[in-house]
Amino acid sequence: MNILYFANESRLGGANLSLLGLLDEMSGKHNVSVVVPIKEGYMVEELKRRGIPVYYRHSFWWLLAPAKHPAVTALKKMAYKILCLNNYLCAWSLRKVVKEQSIDIIHTNSSVLNTGGILAVMTGVPHVWHIREFGQEDFGFFSVWKYERICRFMNSHSDKVIAISQAVGRKFQDKISSKKLEVIYNGVSEENICCKTDIKTKEAIIEFLIGGRVSPEKGQEEAIGAVSILVKSGYRNLHLSIAGPGNTCGLKRRIAEEGIEAYVSILGTVKDMSSLRRKTDVELVCSTCEGFGRVTAEAMMNSNPVIGANTGATPELIRDGETGYLYEKGCVEDLVQKMKIIMDDPDKIRVLGKAANERSVKLFTRKHNAGEIEKVYREICREV
Repeated sequence: MNILYFANESRLGGANLSLLGLLDEMSGKHNVSVVVPIKEGYMVEELKRRGIPVYYRHSFWWLLAPAKHPAVTALKKMAYKILCLNNYLCAWSLRKVVKEQSIDIIHTNSSVLNTGGILAVMTGVPHVWHIREFGQEDFGFFSVWKYERICRFMNSHSDKVIAISQAVGRKFQDKISSKKLEVIYNGVSEENICCKTDIKTKEAIIEFLIGGRVSPEKGQEEAIGAVSILVKSGYRNLHLSIAGPGNTCGLKRRIAEEGIEAYVSILGTVKDMSSLRRKTDVELVCSTCEGFGRVTAEAMMNSNPVIGANTGATPELIRDGETGYLYEKGCVEDLVQKMKIIMDDPDKIRVLGKAANERSVKLFTRKHNAGEIEKVYREICREV
């Protein structure tokens, strides 16, 4: 098959990392190419490094992050209603690519961009629309047009819509035709698979890790608060690493105010997360609402049990008490109690970690993800 993908941005966020993993699996069996909205950036560099053909078209998002001031947000909304009309011109200019490359499938990698859907209708090529985010709940996005209108557009301009979790699927179950909506979990690299056998003693330092971009919705402050409570209640054999890009000034102030500098390290962007995870015992996922939870799946593959907030798709990935623990989001005391369970009985790290590893290898690998998506491709190609 000849497949044309639409990437939504140039940075290597979760959506693009998932797309790159899918491309790595598909490129060995199919002819793949990618449309990008920006000529330069990490995504373009990664595509070129893989030898994947890249087409540049400056499309605009129809789901946006709000500005700090409501008036600016209103102006932004008005402006993007006009700018998004450019996406029709972008789609029109790609008709020649579709024809010359004999494209069989168009695949849009995110719900924030509609150019792929427009191109599919223009050319009559089957279209798969991948929903990798809630939008409002996880990123705080607002829609340029009424959200119901956007959902109707997605439904009418796609042959299949893939949600990355049951939680995301439930949001769209009354907006997208049940015949079109599929749930396929994201895939993460098998390079994360690590079967740990070391046993922790009660005297050893328990290494906790919270990974991902530094942002209020990722809950780093909640993790810091939990460490502070533990230390002040007498638990001293623990350490928390915070890994990820973003402004850490607020976190550093909070750590200093709590007087726990010896127990928390801010690492910034970590290029080799695999090495860091091999030194980690337990990972924390304190996000407000994860559409899937790449960090959770990677942690589980590394045999690291996860203590995660009971929101979004996190309860789908973690089996409470079997592969990790769930806590009440926003309740630091509940997070503390779940951390205490492991601090008081370190043997649980390996028991939970082994079960987490087995579950993730079964459900969350790139190979499994690509196989399920390939079934979708073949199904809609037969229907044409």
